[in-house]
Formats: sequence, C-alpha cells, structure tokens
Amino acid sequence: MKSAKLSVAIVLFLLPFSVKTQTQVTNVFNRQVTSLNGNWNYIVDPYETGYYNFHAEVYDQRNPSSPSAFYNNYHAKSKSELVEYDFDKSSVIEVPGDWKTQNDKLFYYEGTVRYKKSFDYDLKIGKRLFVYFGAVNYKAEVYLNGKKLGMHEGGFTPFDFEITDIVKNKANYLVVKVDNKRLKEAVPAANTDWWNYGGITRDVLLVEEPVVHVQDYFFRLKKGEKQVIECTVLLSGLAAPEKIRIIFPELNIRKEVTVTQNTAYFTINPEKVISLWSPDSPKLYDIVIETAYQSIKDEVGFRNIETKGPDVLLNGNPVFLRGICMHEDINGRRAYSEADAKKCLPGQKNSAVTM
Repeated sequence: MKSAKLSVAIVLFLLPFSVKTQTQVTNVFNRQVTSLNGNWNYIVDPYETGYYNFHAEVYDQRNPSSPSAFYNNYHAKSKSELVEYDFDKSSVIEVPGDWKTQNDKLFYYEGTVRYKKSFDYDLKIGKRLFVYFGAVNYKAEVYLNGKKLGMHEGGFTPFDFEITDIVKNKANYLVVKVDNKRLKEAVPAANTDWWNYGGITRDVLLVEEPVVHVQDYFFRLKKGEKQVIECTVLLSGLAAPEKIRIIFPELNIRKEVTVTQNTAYFTINPEKVISLWSPDSPKLYDIVIETAYQSIKDEVGFRNIETKGPDVLLNGNPVFLRGICMHEDINGRRAYSEADAKKCLPGQKNSAVTM
C-alpha cells in the first residue's frame, strides 16, 4: 500500500517463499534505520568448508565455537592453527547487488558465498535492535558475533532477526551464508527460464525500535461496507496496557485505543466519505500510528473486491484484470530498488494494466 504507482512492480518482484524466522517488522523505511549497504567482504565457498567439518557435520550444530566455522570470523594467531580463511583480507562486493555481474569469474557460479560486514552500534537502554534484509537469493543463514540468528529461504521476500542481546558497541561482525543452488522444489527450479542471480540483492538495515513498538498493522474496509474501516495493530513487547492513536488527517479521524493484548482489533466509522482506490483514481490516504514511544507514517488505499458469477468486481463495478509478465533484470543485473522498478515499468498506466 506504499504507492499505487509501484503496486505492479511490487507484485512482479514477489514469488513463493519459505520463512524460518520471526514475523518481520513492517514499513522499515519509515522507522529509525541505519544502512549496512555498501562494501562487504566475501569468500566463495563451493565445498562449504566453512559450514561442514570433515565428517559432514554442520559446525553450528556440532561444534559452534570451531575456528574453522566461517561465521566465527576467526583470525589465526599462528600458521600452525591451519585456519584457511580471513574475511578482512578477502575481496569486497557491493550490497545490494548480485555476484554474477560484479565478478566475471562468478558469472556462472551457483553455490555458497559467505558475506561479512563489520559495524559499531551504540544501542541505548530501553531500545531494541533488528537486522533487516530486503532479499537474499536464495537461501540465507545469518550469524552475528558468532551466534546463529536463523535462516530464510526465498529470494524475493524480506526478513529480519532481533539482535538486541547480541549486538555490541564496537567490532560487531555480521556473516551471511548465501546459497543460490537451483533445486527442483525451490524458486527457480532446476530448469528455469531466467538468470539465477545470487547474492544479497536488496537493502540490509539495522532497525531500532522502542521496547514496546508497533510491529505490524492492517487497515481495510469491512466486507460489504464502504464507510467502516477494520483495523488490526500488532504491538511487540507489550507487558501492560498501552494506548495507541490512529490518525487519518484527511478523514478527520483521530481514534485512541487501549491495547491489552499483543494484537488489537477495532473499527472506525469516519464521518467523511471515503474515496475508493481504483486504477483510474489511485487514491491514497496519509495515516499516522502513534504510541507513547513512536510515530509511524504510511499511506493506505481503500477498495472493495468481490466476485459475482464469472466477474471480478472492483468497488461494485466489473473490472478486466490485465497484467504483464517480466523478470527483475535491468542493465544486465538483478533489479532491486524503487528506481529500478520505475525504469522497468515506465508505462504501466498507459498500457492499461489493472493488476
């Protein structure tokens, strides 16, 4: 719901995925963030020697503190230790981006690459910190300061991990095992018709939040209604009742709700008539969600979608669904930004696209 102009691009860039992580913090770009984009050190690991020992046992399951595990970012004190990697002496690669178009030697490479980023962070008391990935293709296993945060599978979807109890003021090291091997049950499958870019292909951010914060929210019209807004707001870290305020300036709405459980459900009946969203008139309303600790801004569009016999109805009127199909390539690389989306789809309105 960020922008009607980019709705097509957002849909095109999403594909099925599998997640093994917490529910993500949404709307991160309207929160307090620190970018980890830029140069990262990387090591190509085709035999996965930094992941398995000689008995094919996973280090983080069998021997988490092993110096040979790449995620420990170990620096050998002598040659007799036989540690055969050093991120600080390795090559660098740009994030976000794919490795195929940044290193000719990796153009056809499909397998594991280890990424490492060092950073400092002064986390104040009463704050929580999350590391957010816009997308990693295809499978990512993430470690901070030698501790495994979790994994994510799926190359087109964002994910995050909380790092409040792990982050240090100085010399943090974030290591990501990225694996883009094609599998028959993955996306892309073993046989595919688009280029299988590998890498950390979208933004990496540190997201700082209050202890109690708005994690997610959803606003929509009640089924069968044009003037009743159903609201869902999810608070993370709630230990006692908290008040939240929902503000729609253009609709003269300022509603205060006391939240007693993590998820609050309520409705709003605006006095002003809601202008419905459509492709010809993509109306968006500014919204502000406030707590005692934060204020989050966003944009929301309202519409009714239903079916009647063979017809799809948008706001009560039949609509013919017209879309386009394209891959997320631009200038010979993986497209990853809002600017890329606009370049890929400069004429979707003129081409009468409706979905």
